[in-house]
Formats: sequence, structure tokens, C-alpha cells
Amino acid sequence: MYSGASGGYAKRPATSFGADYSRYSASAPQSVAQPKAEAGSSLRTGQKVFHAKFGEGTVLSLEGKGDDARAQINFPRHGVKWLALSVAKLTPVP
Repeated sequence: MYSGASGGYAKRPATSFGADYSRYSASAPQSVAQPKAEAGSSLRTGQKVFHAKFGEGTVLSLEGKGDDARAQINFPRHGVKWLALSVAKLTPVP
């Protein structure tokens, strides 16, 4: 027979986690807002634009601001391209 404390069962040593697991629990995921183009930009998602090399395309998304602003554009003949707005010469198509 085991001659330990409290009715023959030994107490488990405390772990480094202790009984408080709350600090290890995952918090609810936070939604990450997709960055938008600078307020001064004349482009909008869904807008048609013209590029000298790729031709006419549709703006799929915009992100960043200032010199880091860029647009994802679908050009039917050339596929989807990410273009830096500070470099690309895009003309809105009416």
C-alpha cells in the first residue's frame, strides 16, 4: 500500500502554468481592414482605367497611400497586375 499524504495519493507538483490558463487563451480574431488608396486618389474599385502598355482594365483593389499606393488591375489581354500609382500613368475611362 502507498503511504503518501491524504488518503494514499500524492499531490501533483504545481506546474509553471498553474491553474490560471487565461493568459494563454486565444483572443477573438480581429478583423484586419484592407488599406485603401489615399483620399486624393481619383481611382475607385470597379473603375475602368487605361494604361499605355496594358490597355484598358478594371481596378480590382487599392491599397497604401502616398508614394506607396498601388492598384490591382485586371487587364483582359494581360491578366491581373499590381501597379504603383506613383509610377503608372493610369487614365480613368469614362
